[in-house]
Amino acid sequence: MLRSVDSSDFERLGGGLRQEMHATGERIRAELRQEIHATGEQIRTELRQEIQTMGEQVRTELRREIQASAAETRLQMEQFESRLLARVDASAAETRRYMGVVAEDLRSDIKAVAEGLGALDEKVERFRGEVREDFGGVDRRLLHLEVRVIGRSGPA
Repeated sequence: MLRSVDSSDFERLGGGLRQEMHATGERIRAELRQEIHATGEQIRTELRQEIQTMGEQVRTELRREIQASAAETRLQMEQFESRLLARVDASAAETRRYMGVVAEDLRSDIKAVAEGLGALDEKVERFRGEVREDFGGVDRRLLHLEVRVIGRSGPA
């Protein structure tokens, strides 16, 4: 026979259902927490590995770029040095040519001064000769004059 269902039956069923739902909810929460925790740890581990891998890749790429840049810089410095040395050599050659011209001008100036000194020496020697002759002439005249003066005043 069937028994009639009364409100106490519903309350009992409801209370049991609530307890079962609560227990199921707690179990699901615990499982979710464990799953979330495990997934979080797995994600952390994967992220660490990914970051480490990417870090190594970045380091490797940076090293390559730095080495390439260093090689390029060395090449540019060598080219700059070559251009600078060429300019210095050109400047030195130009300075040598200029100094050669200046030296040649100085030689011709010195030669002109030397020739002038030679001509001046000749003039001075001629002048000395003329002065000697003139003094000789004056000396003779003076001597004649002395002789005349002495001769007039002679033994008196």
